[in-house]
Amino acid sequence: MVDEMGDPRRVPRADPGARRIAGGRPEVARRPQELAGDRRSSQEIAGDRRRGPRAAARSGACDAPDAGLATDRGARRRDAGSIPAMIPLARPALGDREVDAVAAVLRSGMLVQGPLVERFEALLAERCARRFGVAVSSGTAALQLTFRALGVGREDAVVVPALTWPSPAHAAAELGARVRLVDVDPAEWNAPPEAYAKHADAAAAVVIDQFGNPARPPHFEGPVVEDAACALGSLLASGRPCGSLGVASCFSFHPRKILTTGEGGAILTDDEGLAEELRSLRNHGLEGPGRFRRPAANHRLTEMQGALGVEQMGRLDDLLARRHTHAVALRDALEGHVELQVAAEGARPNHQTLGAILPEGVDRDTFLERLRELGVQGGRLSYALHRLHTLPRPDESLEVTERVVDRGVALPLFPSMSEAERRTVADAVRSTIDTLRGGSDATQGGASG
Repeated sequence: MVDEMGDPRRVPRADPGARRIAGGRPEVARRPQELAGDRRSSQEIAGDRRRGPRAAARSGACDAPDAGLATDRGARRRDAGSIPAMIPLARPALGDREVDAVAAVLRSGMLVQGPLVERFEALLAERCARRFGVAVSSGTAALQLTFRALGVGREDAVVVPALTWPSPAHAAAELGARVRLVDVDPAEWNAPPEAYAKHADAAAAVVIDQFGNPARPPHFEGPVVEDAACALGSLLASGRPCGSLGVASCFSFHPRKILTTGEGGAILTDDEGLAEELRSLRNHGLEGPGRFRRPAANHRLTEMQGALGVEQMGRLDDLLARRHTHAVALRDALEGHVELQVAAEGARPNHQTLGAILPEGVDRDTFLERLRELGVQGGRLSYALHRLHTLPRPDESLEVTERVVDRGVALPLFPSMSEAERRTVADAVRSTIDTLRGGSDATQGGASG
């Protein structure tokens, strides 16, 4: 058949126990844990699809600008001890396995939301201790569809931390909701639990694991949406994974995230009815062949992106371990020069972003320019939503948010970082700060881990 987007696909004859999901594709009712337990590679799954539905059934197959990014694959072409002309903020961990996985999908002819997307959803749900996963086209789409599925509408209030990329606030505002901004904790950079208490009448509250730092559960009785865009692999203070908080959690797979599918996102939930509504909303509002539940757009993930996600989930623990090693070394090397984010007691961050607050008297723009002259890219850390002129200004003070935004910078951190790159980053940051503070005896070298 040819679907409404013109993508040719063959639809296998459904088993008697199969059910149909939005879009009319037969789906055998299998739990995420069963799908996650399918340990075949993405190339093998794509190959089964290419050989046809019978072969697939026999083998158990189941259905911010990129500035400063360099790929892991390209980085391996240089000598192990060399340093590139510019150390980027992030370097996506993409290698030959990802290239081969995408090529296998292209050869299969199944390009739109198929078995690899479904397996990716299952792996995410299993990792985050959730029952259901729904992959979508971006992290922003994940927030938009979640609010819509929860029934957030015009004049409803939604509580959002003021320190963040605009997506959670804009996703609510697009539905006509009134966004209430709350300030963040000066050490954790997440909204503290008590900040939500006076908004008991709100329709929903957003909790953000800022830069992968696990948030504390809010004092809020209504629906809580966890914006875990940066937090895959982080652990809450309770020991549960980030992504397990609230009625739904939203992820992003932008190239600067822990795991990337280029663009892409996902929603995880334990509510089966909510999961079904989200699947419909991501696929034009379909609930079955020719049956539309409500007007909706196309937010599906492609099968190429699903292949990338499956491959990267297979080495997520290794990526997290390497990122942790670099983060610990850099934090130790920068101690006393910058102010760093602090995790809540018992929480374990994934170190998605190495954020730092510059000392008083150090101009951020000058700091970033000097850093660049030393071959190290840096960037602004985040945004104060009340300054963007897209939302009403709040009545309460947001002074912590403003301090983090005005003096905050993001520094390079990625799994494939070499020790030489790590030393260069640490030395560049320390020497630049010492120079800008007027220290004539600034130490520009030294071990940095």
